[in-house]
Amino acid sequence: MKKLEILSWIVGLLGFALVVTGVALFSIPLGCIIAGILLLAYARLADKAAAAMPAKPEKI
Repeated sequence: MKKLEILSWIVGLLGFALVVTGVALFSIPLGCIIAGILLLAYARLADKAAAAMPAKPEKI
């Protein structure tokens, strides 16, 4: 992975953690709901990114 890709993952996870923590300060159950929604959205984004990558040829 390139440095920019790694930095993107780190910043995305940090942003996720900060949003969930901020919501959890108001309400723990709401923080859990927001965490689940954001994890689903992040998983969908990662799936689309993986699908857009060209397939590597297999070595025999």
